[in-house]
Amino acid sequence: MNRNILLKFRATEEEASEIRRKAAVAGMNVSRFLRTSAVNSQVVLYNTADIFGLRSEIKKIGNNINQIAMVVNSNRSVYQSDVRELKKQFSELSEKLNEHLKPLSYEVL
Repeated sequence: MNRNILLKFRATEEEASEIRRKAAVAGMNVSRFLRTSAVNSQVVLYNTADIFGLRSEIKKIGNNINQIAMVVNSNRSVYQSDVRELKKQFSELSEKLNEHLKPLSYEVL
């Protein structure tokens, strides 16, 4: 096979050292190691922006739980409607988390 295309990239000394080490462990020269690694592997990019966006909803539910706990600890009554609302919020949050965590959206390069 005629390999006549030269590809160049920059690396730190630490990165270059690690590449050389991995190539040696694999019993390959650096060129073959990099070529094999690049051609036979996949880079997977995960989109976690939506998951991080759920933080505010989690905080709201946490605040509601704290408020209910304070009421319970002060020996006052807790309204069933408050508990139902909290359960509803938690259920909605669980569904959203499951939606985003099951097949973490990814793009294969």
